[in-house]
Amino acid sequence: MNLSKVLLLAVIVAATGLVVLPNTVSLFAGQHYWYNISGPGNQIPCQKCHADVFEELALSNFHTHWGPNGWNPSSKGVADQYDCAACHRSNLSIQYALVNGSVVKYQPGKQAHAASVVACMLCHQINASKATWAPGFYAGGFNITPFVKAGEIPKSPYKYSNATYNGLYAAHNAFIAMAIKNNTLPDSTEACIACHTHVAVKITWKHKRSLEFTVNITNPVTLSNGVHNWNVSDWKVNGTATAISWGNTTGYGNTSYWSGWPGNVSNIYS
Repeated sequence: MNLSKVLLLAVIVAATGLVVLPNTVSLFAGQHYWYNISGPGNQIPCQKCHADVFEELALSNFHTHWGPNGWNPSSKGVADQYDCAACHRSNLSIQYALVNGSVVKYQPGKQAHAASVVACMLCHQINASKATWAPGFYAGGFNITPFVKAGEIPKSPYKYSNATYNGLYAAHNAFIAMAIKNNTLPDSTEACIACHTHVAVKITWKHKRSLEFTVNITNPVTLSNGVHNWNVSDWKVNGTATAISWGNTTGYGNTSYWSGWPGNVSNIYS
């Protein structure tokens, strides 16, 4: 190979290097610029990966009061990473990774690194001492024990009632109890978000088709508006009816109803 060909080859290699090598230094731009995670000004933006959750939070009037120094009522409606941490790094029974003022002073995560799945009742029970932040408004007034079958009493570390808020008349006790038993979300969180958030809900209701009883007149008394003194007996329920209700995120929905007899009525509540 003569000198001219060698020089030409060297020029080609050098030119190729000038074009290709800068693009092979790193696969992604920005991967060598690190967020500052020391002190209260933690810069890690949870919303970068959880943009959908961040958008929901920013549109909410709740859970947006937190700043680098804790509870800050003036920050209402301004969602940021501190609001995320207020829930998902608040469980005192979990050791999270933490930097204390300097990168050489750190605590490694134990049960969780950056965040943990959280139950609503962590902050909304009677005694929210298990949370590192200020407790939320108390969501008690339930008494789940009498509304579940023998052997199915749910186990929960949280307190739903006490002597003052015993919840004996709560209509949703069984709903809370069965949510605790279900493992889709921690504790009763399924029931909490079904009612209190914009999440869509579909319910298949199974109930009795009819209420039946016998009416006889006993010692009838005739008044201006008709005969009275009815005797009602033989109360019972009969058959099975199925209703499927679908509620969308705006709070509106419809119900499809089938009672088991001819004359199916559909979308009666649309």
